[in-house]
Amino acid sequence: MANDKLLIEGILKEATPISLKEMDAVSLQNRIDRKYILHHSQLAGILLQLLSDYYVLDINGNRIFSYKTVYYDTPDFQFYKDHHNGLTNRVKVRCRQYIETNNTFFEIKRKYQGTRTDKFRSPIEDFLPVLGEKEYEAIKVRYKRQDLPKLIITLTNNFFRLTLVNKKQIERATIDFGISFLSNDNQEEAKLSDIAIIEVKQGKMNDRSPIVQLLKKEKITSGSISKYSYGLMATHDKVKYNSFKPLLQKVFKIQNNGIIRQSPR
Repeated sequence: MANDKLLIEGILKEATPISLKEMDAVSLQNRIDRKYILHHSQLAGILLQLLSDYYVLDINGNRIFSYKTVYYDTPDFQFYKDHHNGLTNRVKVRCRQYIETNNTFFEIKRKYQGTRTDKFRSPIEDFLPVLGEKEYEAIKVRYKRQDLPKLIITLTNNFFRLTLVNKKQIERATIDFGISFLSNDNQEEAKLSDIAIIEVKQGKMNDRSPIVQLLKKEKITSGSISKYSYGLMATHDKVKYNSFKPLLQKVFKIQNNGIIRQSPR
């Protein structure tokens, strides 16, 4: 993975930079997301073809950033179950730290109307071992399906990310790789080995964007993947995962370059 990171850093040096402040114009806190899963070996070739159409986020000379996220859920994983059961209005609750800038935020990511995502974000000094009244009030505004018990930290997630910003359209794309998980109750560890996730974020659906067109040409299809849901499945043998079997098969197929050698579960 270290060699992959060095290769990608070398490619990104040729990209035109954009600052965090300049990127505020395309924050897209309310948006349509499309996710694409690919083998990490495909990243270099894809990035080389995108450099002319996209800026790359640069902060103090860094273009690849380390993220650490802790997720909160009910003791019986209600937020995970909402996703597994296909509910179109659901939330993920997390604290996320941007390691290089030492910024940490409490975030609520809400999926609604099946396709749209909005995100609440509030700066905090450090990860919250327990959520306070302010955080619960923010959750209640966005999650009204039922009264929630006290939430607990269920999963920790680490990964690398780079961010691309379209030079001509209101669009961003994030690329995550080096993804790993740690369960907070049983201390089980897992990795999303050899996998990268591209997330294209647009104000409205636009199939003419350069990255969408390129991924289509490369026969990389969009599909649903949640790092939280995958990480929970990977570290807990007893959670229900029937609805996610096609995702598990897709990930395993990509990891093995199209060859299914055994069941991923």
